[in-house]
Amino acid sequence: MKTLQKEKTSLILHGHFYQPPRENPQTGIIGKQLSASPYPDWNERIHADCYSANSHSRYLSAYRRILSMTNNYAYLSFNFGPTLLSWMQKEHPQTYDLILEADRQSVQRLGWGNAIAQAFNHSILPLCTKEDARTQILWGLDDFNRRFGREAQGMWLSETAINPMVVDLLAECGVSFVILSPWQCRAISKDESSIEELNGKPAPYDRPFLLQGKSGKTINAFFYNPQLAEGISFGHFLRDADQLYERLLAIRNGDKVQLIHAATDGEIYGHHEPYGDMALAALIKKVNDRDDFSFSNYGTYLASHPATEWAHLHEGEEEKGTSWSCPHGVSRWYRDCGCHTGGDESWNQKWRTPLRKAFDNLSQAIDAIYPTEVRRLLGDQVQPASLLHAFAPVASELMDMQTFLAQYSDNREVQVQLAQLLLAQKYKHFSYTSCGWFFNDLAGLEPRQNITYALMAAQLCQQFNGGELMINLLDDLSKAKANRKQDGNGQSLAMESLQQLKGEVEAALYFTLNRRIANSIDHASTYGYFELESFALQEDGSVNLVVLNKQSLVCYECKAVDLHPAAMQLEYSMTIQGSNESEEQIYYLDHEDINLRMRDELFDQIDRTVCSFDQSQIKQLSKNLGHYASLATNIPYLPMGSLYQELIGSSLQAIKNLFMFGALAMWDEFKGDFTLMLDFFIKYGKQPDLDLIQTLFDNQMTAMAQKIQTYGLYNLNSRFVLEFLDIIRKRGFQPNLTAIQDAVYPYLSMQKQLPQSTDVDLINKLGDVLNFDIKITGL
Repeated sequence: MKTLQKEKTSLILHGHFYQPPRENPQTGIIGKQLSASPYPDWNERIHADCYSANSHSRYLSAYRRILSMTNNYAYLSFNFGPTLLSWMQKEHPQTYDLILEADRQSVQRLGWGNAIAQAFNHSILPLCTKEDARTQILWGLDDFNRRFGREAQGMWLSETAINPMVVDLLAECGVSFVILSPWQCRAISKDESSIEELNGKPAPYDRPFLLQGKSGKTINAFFYNPQLAEGISFGHFLRDADQLYERLLAIRNGDKVQLIHAATDGEIYGHHEPYGDMALAALIKKVNDRDDFSFSNYGTYLASHPATEWAHLHEGEEEKGTSWSCPHGVSRWYRDCGCHTGGDESWNQKWRTPLRKAFDNLSQAIDAIYPTEVRRLLGDQVQPASLLHAFAPVASELMDMQTFLAQYSDNREVQVQLAQLLLAQKYKHFSYTSCGWFFNDLAGLEPRQNITYALMAAQLCQQFNGGELMINLLDDLSKAKANRKQDGNGQSLAMESLQQLKGEVEAALYFTLNRRIANSIDHASTYGYFELESFALQEDGSVNLVVLNKQSLVCYECKAVDLHPAAMQLEYSMTIQGSNESEEQIYYLDHEDINLRMRDELFDQIDRTVCSFDQSQIKQLSKNLGHYASLATNIPYLPMGSLYQELIGSSLQAIKNLFMFGALAMWDEFKGDFTLMLDFFIKYGKQPDLDLIQTLFDNQMTAMAQKIQTYGLYNLNSRFVLEFLDIIRKRGFQPNLTAIQDAVYPYLSMQKQLPQSTDVDLINKLGDVLNFDIKITGL
């Protein structure tokens, strides 16, 4: 007699992972954001809390030792914003690769991938012109296809904002489904004669529905479970995986459904809810171990459960559409609708309307310039709209500007003008990034960033209209008022941005300082978008540089003159002329023009210069420390205060030198010296000095993790980590092991192959020291 097997309920948890573009459009570099401390910016902080954490999420034993790690993205439906992925690809390629790999695994497991696309830079599509909305969709789809290596079925709409125009565009572009809030739905029906008004109730979440656009085109829509989504986002459901599982069982048994799904901001899994990624990993394990649910994704479910009913959406205020985070429709992004986040109770959001109006006026002017100038440059061979849509991989930083434009012209002057026209379009789009209207005040970080992008778009078009765009933009921005008088208005915020260094000036200053400060090993040839083509020190002490902006393709000839070379005041006159400019510009720069991010990098370069010890110097220092310690034994005072300071400083330099310039290669010869210096430091050093050493050890573990990720796990680096950790732990130091645990786990779990000569006992011992409760067996 056969036992009937209970059908598992499909479970889909969707994470919307997104950060607004944060780069300075002049340089392509994110400025230092002190509010993100101890990380340099918010991208880095959230990457550590969430994006990286979910690619290596820990499952712990009762003794808080690691039993397994899960790439949560292999089970989580997700989308990543293209601007975030372009940053991650450069700054954290291992996390980026694991996200792509998770999608491939989901395709193998389910037949359809977990990842879906996103509208390019998170503009509110119903508030865009039809052509801008189309570009947002096409750029988002192109980015997805190039990164994930397959066509996107679904698309995440910014703030789930939708209206009939958007439905038509999605259908035209081949998008199959979207995910919406259940509160966006007004009614459902099986046909036109059986419309069931919901009257404030949420839309059913257990099946897909068809949506019809203005022209009759259709796509599918999934409306998520509101209680589950709200509980994960705001009700701390991620604090206990067992309780979350019981909640899912209660929904399943109570509603008798085949599908349970929820959509939330992805950052809830570890950033907004600390360790939320670990709760998700525990939930994944529980689901896989039991027979109640199976993790699925929307493409898979839609393939076996095609929509047979229709959903009718609310029109929203002024019939502009609806979203998931504004009960007024999409009003939050163009007027003072009553939605705000934080700030004083007396504050208002009246600034939203003039801010959008300023950008709308700029956009209309740019859109009038663009087709006219493209036709002037390329004739009728290329349609301006087609060129803009084809520009997608350059906007995503997946193709360089030169390679792209070489397809259309080999004339350098034509290429430069086309680059400026296309970049103006890109930054026009960036100025509409939704975060600029979401929060409580015009003077916040996000509106300022959008204003900076609008200014860049206007600057790029100046040669085509004589600067009229900038004048009009500043005038329009003056009508947007910040809530605090001291913060001024949109125009004053724009003027603050315009007072910052132009990208070519900042790059020329960096290259000049870099060559002056750093050792030759640290001489840089790139700075954000800029490439150093030549650098020549003249007999009079001045410097001639040629700097290329790889985005705009403009080449700059620069001359830097140190105004006080003997005084070491870092004051320069900088003469710069661009290849597309008739006149040269002169700038007077001093230390106040060195931004915080550049300062940090230059300080690191000075540090490497100061800490350059050769092997004989390290050995001599080790002897001197031994002699000092012997003589200083059992005497009631600190002998030779100046000598003590020198030895402390030299010890710190020598330890840093050891790890900066290759601890692994020098370890056997110098580990005894390292131990002696560390003991000296612990005995005589002050707490700030000990804190520096702790940071150095954290960095060393991260550097070793990168070596293992790149070259593999060999006996040599395993033994180094074991001996290094043994030495420093015995002396009270406990470095951050996150990165090296991430690197070693694939070998312990046999997901990566060990070299044939590997000592398995050594690897198992390393795993034990790194807090793993798993061992390699059977080799």
